[in-house]
Amino acid sequence: MKRILAAALSLALALPTSLAAQNPQNALKERVASMTARQKIGALCVMNFRFWTDSPAKREFYNPALAAESPEIFQPLNQVNSSIYKCVRDYHIGSIILFAENMSDSAASKKFIRDLNAAALDGNNLPLLFFADQEGGNVLRAYDFSTPSAMAIGKSGSSQNAWLCGNANGRLLLDYGINVDLAPVCDVASNPQNPVIGIRSFSSSPEEAAECSAAFSQGLIDAGVLPCAKHFPGHGDTSLDSHKDLPAIHSNLKKWKKIEAVPFKLNIQKGVPLIMTAHIQCPGLDKTRLKSNDGKKEILAPATLSKKILTKILRGSLGYKGAVISDAMDMAAIYDNWTSDESFVMAVNAGCDLIINPINVYSKQDAEFLEDFFCKVEQALQSGALDKKALDAAVARVLELKLKAGLIKVEPAAGEKEGGARVAVLPQKLVPMAKSEKQEAALMSNKIQMQATRASFENIKSPVRAHGKKILAFVPSQDRMEILQKNFAARGIEGAEFVSYENRAAPSKSDAAKVKGSDLILVFTNLNGSAVKDKKLWQAAYPAALAREIKKAGAASRTIGVSMNLPYDKKIFPQEEGFGWAALYNYTQIGYARAVQALFD
Repeated sequence: MKRILAAALSLALALPTSLAAQNPQNALKERVASMTARQKIGALCVMNFRFWTDSPAKREFYNPALAAESPEIFQPLNQVNSSIYKCVRDYHIGSIILFAENMSDSAASKKFIRDLNAAALDGNNLPLLFFADQEGGNVLRAYDFSTPSAMAIGKSGSSQNAWLCGNANGRLLLDYGINVDLAPVCDVASNPQNPVIGIRSFSSSPEEAAECSAAFSQGLIDAGVLPCAKHFPGHGDTSLDSHKDLPAIHSNLKKWKKIEAVPFKLNIQKGVPLIMTAHIQCPGLDKTRLKSNDGKKEILAPATLSKKILTKILRGSLGYKGAVISDAMDMAAIYDNWTSDESFVMAVNAGCDLIINPINVYSKQDAEFLEDFFCKVEQALQSGALDKKALDAAVARVLELKLKAGLIKVEPAAGEKEGGARVAVLPQKLVPMAKSEKQEAALMSNKIQMQATRASFENIKSPVRAHGKKILAFVPSQDRMEILQKNFAARGIEGAEFVSYENRAAPSKSDAAKVKGSDLILVFTNLNGSAVKDKKLWQAAYPAALAREIKKAGAASRTIGVSMNLPYDKKIFPQEEGFGWAALYNYTQIGYARAVQALFD
């Protein structure tokens, strides 16, 4: 922390006192004015190089889902090849988003990031902004340690914990050379059926979600990393996943201001530099309809493509001055309805400054599709379909982000009259995080998780006595069962029996028989939004049916329901009937390890 503040202070002292330095936006605008159309388009692209294949099936049209549909020919990527180098260099790419596939090996990942930046500089471009979704819980890209999910942080009872987690994630990202964390989630957990937000939200209370998300943002800023408040105008009250569908929220303007807008408003007041859009329809905010790419449908404009939502409401009503970044444009909500170039143009016209995954380059043929994409966007600019003023304003805001991230500076231009300035490149920003610091962050994260989980305990005498008892544990999947077995063994807890109930709607007679002879029954659940909506799905159906069998056997008082995901299954373990209950808000491997610790340590 002291190192970062000292570096920022020395940079501030080193900056010139010329008129241009006092108002660097003038220099940035001059830089924008000097750029070609292709350079401007590239500056807005946030590319991912998540996978690579040297032998894709030859195809006529670009298909962003190909890697998911043909995983046998695509491999995770963590090194720069010649095609990617040329893509970054020659198309003037301004930003890269990194995924877990790029970051499985720490040393290789750091070299990958350095090499990508070198490719940008080789093309006489400005340094790259590097983005990652490092929220905590089940959404991580760097795995050196794992902070709790947003909901766990919210349940821990202190917004200071949000600051601590944001700060730890920021320092970890800077260790890799990543400048922007696509966090915090500002969505309010107002719909239990939400299949994509869930435990990624801090709270169902707009005020608590606001307080925690703003603290998380400040923690990132204090670490030297830019935060991104997402997903505007609020994805919490949807019942569909925008990765697969086009969801909607139905708040009118008055209700939206009281609920969804609250966390974003506070983050804006605190100076958040970046806000991410949501691919959701909001008929209460904008009823504009857009034609689909085939011309056969008229579709209510999703927020990402809505000028009213992004410009009139976000920039106008809320007074937001920072940059706007789209959610990934290869998600079905967008790609199923518009081509890559069409959605790019509409998003920029609406008010987006950065476009995530405008087109994925996972093979040499994808590089050919990239050229076609750029040509079509250039044509849109020439025809006026792409608003030049909107494009230039977007590029200027991207440069402002790079200035805030410490990638560039404004300095006096040599030989220029007083007040003349130029944009200069700064060295790539890397702040190593010592092993001891990572260990401290892991301990801090674990402490917060324990606070949240133990605060949820109902009818549980902590710690739970396990030694000498006949323990029966029901687990949602085989791999999680193996993790529990290892953690039980590490504590010397022997003789426990484990049952995986994945894809089963009800317990078998054998399961019911085991209940009768057990001293301690643990029912681990993984309730998601889809299963909240449809109680017949196995994630909801099996635990509910099992709870009924446990009551029949008179074993409720020796049973603990352990909610690993959404905590809305608490009611199937009624405390008034003797059931114990605990919530982890984390269904990852480390979540299961922490569950054992919370119960038995």
